[in-house]
Amino acid sequence: MSATIFALSTPPGISAISIIRISGPDTFKAVGRLLGLQKPFKPLNSQFRKAHLKKIFSLEGQLLDQGLVILFERGKSFTGENMAELQLHGSHIVVKTVLEALSRLGYTRLAKAGEFSKKALENNVLSLSEIEGLSDLLVAETEAQQKQALNVYSGLLSEKINFWKKKTTKILSIVEASIDFSDELDSCDLLKNLNHEIKILETDLVKEKEGFKSAESIRGGFEVALVGKPNVGKSTLLNLLAKRNLAITSEISGTTRDIIELRYNMDGLPITFLDTAGVRHTYDKIEKLGVINSINRVNNSDIRIFLVNERDEIKGFGVKRLESDIVLRPKGDLPGSEPSISGKTGKGLDFLLKKLKKIFADKVKKSSSITRTRHLEKVVSSLEHLSTIRVHMGK
Repeated sequence: MSATIFALSTPPGISAISIIRISGPDTFKAVGRLLGLQKPFKPLNSQFRKAHLKKIFSLEGQLLDQGLVILFERGKSFTGENMAELQLHGSHIVVKTVLEALSRLGYTRLAKAGEFSKKALENNVLSLSEIEGLSDLLVAETEAQQKQALNVYSGLLSEKINFWKKKTTKILSIVEASIDFSDELDSCDLLKNLNHEIKILETDLVKEKEGFKSAESIRGGFEVALVGKPNVGKSTLLNLLAKRNLAITSEISGTTRDIIELRYNMDGLPITFLDTAGVRHTYDKIEKLGVINSINRVNNSDIRIFLVNERDEIKGFGVKRLESDIVLRPKGDLPGSEPSISGKTGKGLDFLLKKLKKIFADKVKKSSSITRTRHLEKVVSSLEHLSTIRVHMGK
């Protein structure tokens, strides 16, 4: 039998309201004890999914609080089981004493991390992808992450998977028909239909695969690396973006050795700007290690902003070039070529931000429904199987 679990569902600490959830076969029995009832509590149909103002008691009959009690019947709750929510006053002592009363009942226990969602999965209320979407929604920091998580949580990925299942079933039915009725059906037409259905499925899967990197970046945040030689103004530019002195700046070459990160919300998109170590040949072991780490991080970044006086300087940085790279002349407050930027005066910052927004807008448009490596592995595996089919078809 499934265990009856309970947990505080709101963040700990003083607040106006705290919510305690209870779920499992003995939920209503537990609620009845907290309400001080002497007989087993069996809610009427009219009592479900409505807020009831009730007094909450300890097992010894001591008044603990007065709050709202909401009951959910089996099959119509988040977990798919009998469930209750106690909306109490958010003081430490109220939460502590009510949780203690629940733990002493003998037939309930404190829920493990994620156990309510696990029950929803086991009872087929939510799919695994919807659970993942809910998890992402709970930690979303920007509007783009919120939208992406809600799409997955609301079943967008599940709809995609169902579409792929239907296409796969249709492909299998064509193959079975060609085997069972080989003498009655035109093999050319069957192969033509089979190739058509495979192409539709393959095209959709390839689109998801190609858009995974952007989708993953929305979920975890896009990385933008500031790259250049020592003393070109990378740290000054980072401080301008942060609107505070996040990075130490000085005229001494090699001041920045570790990568300094700045979390940035760009019109709802999560961005992490990276202030990397100045790229140069050095005999200092610590600075050399910092340069190597920076180059590795730069090569894995979504966008690189090169602060160089001449484009040829980039060839000596040891980084692979990308179409999305942005090249600017540093210290734009001084005379020179354009486009340029100055972390000291802010010149060129609007130009840079507009360019970044356009690049990221294009990436978001191309993002896929799959958001995790587990999803990508399944898509890649499916494409490999389709490729094998094509080989046997002679296509």
